[in-house]
Amino acid sequence: MTYKPLRTKCWENFLTHKGYKYNRTKGSHDIWTKKGSPRSIPVWGDEKEVPSMHIQASCRTIGCTTDEVYAWANANC
Repeated sequence: MTYKPLRTKCWENFLTHKGYKYNRTKGSHDIWTKKGSPRSIPVWGDEKEVPSMHIQASCRTIGCTTDEVYAWANANC
């Protein structure tokens, strides 16, 4: 299934929903971390949309599915 890019604010709201918090900015990326998780999620903070491939890769780190992200986005963004 092909997914469209998500608005950056919507993606950040999803990360917050999953327990991630903005930690810092490194270069052009905002770094989101979750207490107890060894991995962080980088987000292009200056872009208006997050590409679907970035969301798919981040889902592997978060432990969710891409379908879950887009279902949440449809209900909350």
